[in-house]
Amino acid sequence: MAVTLRGVRSAYAAGGRWSTLRLSLHNGTRAVCGQLRPVLVYGARNRTLRPDAVRLQTRIGGHWRSVTLNAALGELAGTVGPTNGLRLAPGRTVMLTVRMRLAAGAPRGEWLSLAVAYAPLQSKGTTVTWPVGVTNPAYFRVVGGRGAARAT
Repeated sequence: MAVTLRGVRSAYAAGGRWSTLRLSLHNGTRAVCGQLRPVLVYGARNRTLRPDAVRLQTRIGGHWRSVTLNAALGELAGTVGPTNGLRLAPGRTVMLTVRMRLAAGAPRGEWLSLAVAYAPLQSKGTTVTWPVGVTNPAYFRVVGGRGAARAT
């Protein structure tokens, strides 16, 4: 599974506007991948992130749907896409549109974002959820005020 995250800017203003990201998943295998769950993960250098630092929404059926962010180990993670997951035929690609915005109180400094695709897999007679694809981390800076750089 190839996972790509596009549209991450080099800097974002805390309290700024919505920014659109594109997350693509490509099934390069010969089997159908069912119940795919793409997850966006955020982390900040030397900071513990709280769920209220980022607002995240995914576009489903022409409407924006809020994504619940969970905090674990100082990072934030939220599942994007359809509630029941995605079904991706061999050789197919799906593109998800996501938007994010940082709260005015979001920690300033270096952050990173990456996406991980999870799928249920059979292992020794048991179904386990396992990562099947991950992006490279995209690094960005959170600054004060409203000025932020363009997408890189």
